[in-house]
Amino acid sequence: MRRTTARAHRASIAWVVALAAVLSACNSVQKPASSPQERREGQTFAILINGGGRPRINFQSHLTHVRGFVDLLDEYGVARKNTVIFASDGSDPTEDLATREVNDIDDFWILPRGAQQALRPRIEYVDSKVEGYELQPARKVAIENWFVSNAWRFQADDTLFFYVTDHGEINKDDLTNNTIVLWKERLSVDELGEILDILPKGVRTVMLMSQCFSGSFAGITSAEKNICGYFASSADRPAYGCYPENRGVDGVGHSHHFLRGIEDLGSLSEAQSHVLVFDDSPDVPHTSSDAFLRGKLEAVAKGDGDKDLDETVDKYLEKAWLDRSRWEPEIRLLDRIGKAYGIYSPRSLKELETQISLLPKVSKELSTYAQRWQEAFNSVRQQNLRALLESNEAWSERLKPEVLKELTPEQRTELSVELVKELLPLAKSSGRIARMNTLRTRAEDAAAAAYRMEVRLGVLLRMHNQLTSIAGRTLIEEPGQEEAKASYEALTECEDLRLDDPAGASPLRRLTRAPGNWWQQLSQSEESVEDPEPFPHLADDQDLVDDVRPAWMGIRYRPPSKEERDGDKRSPGAVTVVTVYPESAAAKAGLQIGDVILGPPDNRFLEPNQVREWTMQREVGEPAPIDVDRDGEVIHLTLRPDPFPIDLPKLPGPPKVGATAPKVEVEAFRGDVTVHAGTKTMLFFWATWCAPCKFALPEVMRVAREEGVHVIAITDEKPKLLEKFFADFDEPFPADVAYDPFRQSFQAYGVSGTPTFVLIDGSGQVEYYNTGYNAQVGLALP
Repeated sequence: MRRTTARAHRASIAWVVALAAVLSACNSVQKPASSPQERREGQTFAILINGGGRPRINFQSHLTHVRGFVDLLDEYGVARKNTVIFASDGSDPTEDLATREVNDIDDFWILPRGAQQALRPRIEYVDSKVEGYELQPARKVAIENWFVSNAWRFQADDTLFFYVTDHGEINKDDLTNNTIVLWKERLSVDELGEILDILPKGVRTVMLMSQCFSGSFAGITSAEKNICGYFASSADRPAYGCYPENRGVDGVGHSHHFLRGIEDLGSLSEAQSHVLVFDDSPDVPHTSSDAFLRGKLEAVAKGDGDKDLDETVDKYLEKAWLDRSRWEPEIRLLDRIGKAYGIYSPRSLKELETQISLLPKVSKELSTYAQRWQEAFNSVRQQNLRALLESNEAWSERLKPEVLKELTPEQRTELSVELVKELLPLAKSSGRIARMNTLRTRAEDAAAAAYRMEVRLGVLLRMHNQLTSIAGRTLIEEPGQEEAKASYEALTECEDLRLDDPAGASPLRRLTRAPGNWWQQLSQSEESVEDPEPFPHLADDQDLVDDVRPAWMGIRYRPPSKEERDGDKRSPGAVTVVTVYPESAAAKAGLQIGDVILGPPDNRFLEPNQVREWTMQREVGEPAPIDVDRDGEVIHLTLRPDPFPIDLPKLPGPPKVGATAPKVEVEAFRGDVTVHAGTKTMLFFWATWCAPCKFALPEVMRVAREEGVHVIAITDEKPKLLEKFFADFDEPFPADVAYDPFRQSFQAYGVSGTPTFVLIDGSGQVEYYNTGYNAQVGLALP
């Protein structure tokens, strides 16, 4: 039973359905269906949707899929008058489609990320067009109006092919009501269900949906209404286009492989099997009948004392495997999927349980490592570019944003080629090129392996679906399940949309017309489908995790400011420690906040972020000597790095009221900045640029004056900035001002914004804590 999402939409659909019924009745009067000579043969209609959302995310690859399906429909003789395309802004000539030329400049990778973004080919916007069709706007009102205007053309034995290649969005509050992204609006599961109700009873609707989170739309499929479908992924998972590796890329994912499957095999149900094997993306393709069977098993599990669904599925699988010969086609398909991706072919969900729970963790681990290696790689590239700019002022001028903005595409390409030619020899002569190659390789290896883990997870979930459907089909064979079996058979009949063979159909397609399992027939014929590209073995990628895992010191640091660089004789790559994570390798080695890390004794750091790169490439647990400057004295420490954590340790949060106040470690700018026992103290965390801090000053001064509270104003800004601020500021301000150069007290007190007020009683306990200031409420001190 579908929900109704909004009163206005409910009313709109109501009159639409009523009007459609009237038009259909009028048509019946003019052309009686009971008259054999008047009734035509069933026809196929097609609706293709590429909503786009907005120009910047309206990718050309999506429109390519639409054009591919248009060509397919033409090939199979579907009348063009029966096909309608809803794409972005429709026939409006405004440029609405994002295109970008391929960047084929050699060694463009040597540019740091920011420079690449500034110099890569710009997105060019063009008007969406499909030859031979007048596009309609992908708006709800346009889609509803088409159904109203064309409902009379349908009769009970017609078929509507409803295709979506687009963005989809998840409804986190209700996974059964996700949305298709249209043009600057969205179409929900409920809304589409109500629109489809406009069609006359008995019209067969076959949905093919490739958008993210598309599995939610299985909720409107119905054997009774003759609505079925194919979906790229489950309601809670993105599809191929939402992964960075695939955005805007042609020849990948659900739509591409489904189209190819139909071209080779001729029917949607056979194309589905093709997609399960050949779609080497994280998609989890499944059907309305899969969803139906899962629902029946869920009901049984719930009725059996809320038993775990997987246990229920495995129970029915045990029963199914008593006669494995009956399930040979399904077993062969599982084997085929497993072989394609280097995964064993399971016979129970229990066999999949460990890997399905493990793979997301491994993928996250590898993604984290890839990001860290990428950051280190980019830092070296930035330093290489910085070296060029410092030695050549002309390049600084040429790369200014306002200059780049005025360049033509051709001029940008010429500039990029010239810049690469300057940077490459500089990287080689400085020795940075070897560092870049190492870091780049590790970043790419980790990222590729992380994506393969996502693909494997998708493949395991496909197998999970296949096994669940076998269990469901076993369930509906039991006595008392006759109605469920009839509904399942009606759905599979609906799904098995077969297009007429065009002239010159391939031998593969002719094979699929023969009785029996087509995978078996293909394997025994000379006209066999090619195998998918070999997929790396899981064990190899598991070994790669150790190879790309970076080491970790356990600090946060800041590079020196220009004044600090100019004012001391330390190595140019020296950095100041601002955080030492508890129990980290740095803490165990004796590193302290405020230490200046110089580098290994025999190879001091020469670049600001070289400490990160050096640490990442150390052997975990192996001793690594490192020098630090502590208050002007060089100290030799030995670091034994830890493995890089997936989630960084959490820093302290705000102390709770009643807890012992953390130690206040600050430098005095003026006055007494010590917290004294027996004296009530307010810590006033502020900033020179903070307007609410200034609004709070009158009350802060009143508390100090009238209640005898010792107020210490603490900022993380430098003394020179404070001197300038107080030279111009003539309002009353606390006499005691501190600066926190390493943000030790900001961290200890969990300061998340300014102003923050902490009241410490005479016994050293936190009496009050608040962030922000509202003049109408005031501090509201206890």
